This record gives sequence, structure tokens and C-alpha cells, in this order.
Amino acid sequence: MLSLASGVRRVAGGSALLVVLLWPMATRADLAQWAYQTFPFAQALNVNAVYEVTHSTPERLLETIRRWGVDVRLVRSESPVRPVNPLLAGLPLATPELLRQAGYLESYEGLVLHGNANFCATGRSLILIRDTAQSYTLIHEFVQSLLRPVCATEPADLLVTRFGTAFRRLVIYQRRLYDDPYRLLNPQWRRDILTAQADVTKDLFDRIRIGQSQEAIVEKVLSLYIDERSPFFDAGRRAQGLQYGEIMINNAIDICDALDGSAVFVEESVRNLRQLMRDGHIRPGDGVALTDDDEAIVVGSVSAVQAHLAVVRAELEVLKRFYSR
Repeated sequence: MLSLASGVRRVAGGSALLVVLLWPMATRADLAQWAYQTFPFAQALNVNAVYEVTHSTPERLLETIRRWGVDVRLVRSESPVRPVNPLLAGLPLATPELLRQAGYLESYEGLVLHGNANFCATGRSLILIRDTAQSYTLIHEFVQSLLRPVCATEPADLLVTRFGTAFRRLVIYQRRLYDDPYRLLNPQWRRDILTAQADVTKDLFDRIRIGQSQEAIVEKVLSLYIDERSPFFDAGRRAQGLQYGEIMINNAIDICDALDGSAVFVEESVRNLRQLMRDGHIRPGDGVALTDDDEAIVVGSVSAVQAHLAVVRAELEVLKRFYSR
């Protein structure tokens, strides 16, 4: 999803991957053995499809997109602030019910729906595109629709909802702990914050995969395939897209930092509180219970979080290197 108007399992052989991705476009896309390439965050992309769409003529663009198994529906702007794209004029309209079920917001320019039985024809993806979106943005959504995980995962909408709920809960709990770390003397508070950290950690890699990493990968790929000779080239849109991809990478780093900050704070606070109890400055009582075993549980849980974070951060480094070339 891209909204320019408004707004983690390491891939084997990461350095070799970068070399392949940065070969000259014609060398890469004109060879059948390179039809599917792997990208950061364990994703694969059919670069033959990318080549064909980006080298289509404007009048054949929608036909080419459909031939690759992707349907497109138009979203009318109530009060457009930019000219309507005439290329999109003949598209069938997205119904209000479809927009509501898909969660399409006014700030969106485009949205990809992957084979959801409620929205899409069997075996096909669906793009919702605003009538004022540039053709470059439509191609962005198409390329994103082709980015698929190397290994099967659960539906993206379930993952997004679950991660969002877990991350909001983590932020709320951690904010209250920053205000009063003595809450960690209470076993329930420790269980709650450790559970919140574990829930975020469990889905972190995949959430970044289907979100921030895809946005960055697509914009980088398009910057390689659409140049000044293309009828879809727009220097301003290309620059905005590359900036947007960088913002997405930084946002993923911020999420990792927030989780890491919470884990470090909880472990250090529990260690300090346990020492205060050993020294007799804090005594057990109602809602106050922190033993050596309790401390060990916290340390073990935080260690597991940080081990997973290390995997995610390593993959983010692969993504950053790909993006900076």
C-alpha cells in the first residue's frame, strides 16, 4: 500500500543476492532462469512480470496487468486535488461495500488485496486504485501484488490485525512502567509485559515483511526498471517513492528499537528491584513478590526476544544494503 499524498529469518546468501539484483536490467530480465528472484525478508518476485509491465505501452498497461492475474478497481475521489488519470477512466468502480470491507482509507492511493475470497476472483489479486493516482503508482501496486513469501504464511490481514493489537498493548504497558518501574514487583505486571513483548516478537519478522520491506523493495525495483526512456517515468514521483521506501525502513527500525528498549528496561529494572529486595530495602507483601527464580524468568524471556530481534535486525541490514545500491 502506498500513500505518498499523506504520508523480519535471514535470506541465505544475502551478499550474493545483492549482486544478482543489481546486474544490468536487460541482463537480468531477459534470462528465463532469473524469472523468480529472492529479496530481503524471504520473498520472491517474478521479475519477468515486472519487466513486461514496466515496458508496456500506456494503452496496454491495464491489459498486461490483468494477464498476470491481477484485477483493478477504481476508487473515485470525492474532492480530487490532482487531475484524474485518463488511463484509469474505463476501470470498473470499487463498490462502497468493497472499500469498507477492505479498509480503504481516504489517504490511500492504492491497496493490494491478495486472493481473499471476499474480494477477489479465485487465484487472482485485486488492486484498488484512486482515480488521481499516477500510472507509476498503479505499477507499484502491481509489483507489490507479485511479492510473495518464500514459505507459506497465514493471511496478511490476520497478521496485521494481531500485530497491531499486540504492539499497541506493548506501548501502553511500557509507558506505565516508565512512569513507575516499581510495578514490576507485581507478578501480574511482569507476566503482562513479558507476554506483550513475546506477542510482538512472534510476528515482527512477518509484519515487516508484508509492510515496510515490501514498500521499500517495490520502490527500489521500480527505480531500476523505469528510467527516463519510459512513458511512465516521473522524476518527482520516483524521488518521492525512494524517500518513502527509506521512511519505511526507518519505521521498521523504530519498531525494533521500541521492542528492544522495552526488553532492556524490564530486565534492568527487575534486576535492580531484586537487588533492593536482597538488600532489605523492599520487603515482600501484598502485590510485591520477586524471587531469584522470578528474575531468571524475566532474563530468559528478554533473552529470547533479543535473539529474535537480532535475526530481524540482520535482515534489515540486508534490506538497507539492497536499497542503498
